[in-house]
Amino acid sequence: MRNSPPAHDDENETVGITEQIGPWEVEYLWPAAAEQGGPWTVTIRPATGATPTDLAGGISSTIARQLDFQQAAKEWRKQRKQTDTRSERVDTKRAQRLQKLVAVGITDEYLAWLAKTYVALVSEGERSVTARLAELVDKKPETIKIHLKEARKRELLTMVKGRAGGHLTDKSREILGERG
Repeated sequence: MRNSPPAHDDENETVGITEQIGPWEVEYLWPAAAEQGGPWTVTIRPATGATPTDLAGGISSTIARQLDFQQAAKEWRKQRKQTDTRSERVDTKRAQRLQKLVAVGITDEYLAWLAKTYVALVSEGERSVTARLAELVDKKPETIKIHLKEARKRELLTMVKGRAGGHLTDKSREILGERG
């Protein structure tokens, strides 16, 4: 097994482990901010140099049974220790961006970035998302709750009934310069 290079979108960075099983290359991907659990994505593709004859049988249950999730997780935990400083760098960038934007006012741009950070923290498994956002923005948690409510009111963030979460809207993605 070997480490895959991380994706270079600081907000959505992944950590990958790759192994070869016969003529197949298997890549296991975790979100860089994940702290536990299995990979979120497993991709099986022809290995470099595999011939059509090697691949003739296709991906079979025999190949699937050889996926070594335990070894991949062990390698991921090793690599994760190296990504901790990257996660700190992402938090610093998030904080700087949010503080700069909120200083201008409660604009759609600020609320879109706040919503994006909120969604990212929820997906990363942050236990107290509002408190973490409050630290990043340097505001009180109550203020952040008001800002999130405003983001929903301006249709920049959807709501998930009964729990933390939501999704960026098309309007929010447009402000952020992302594609849906």
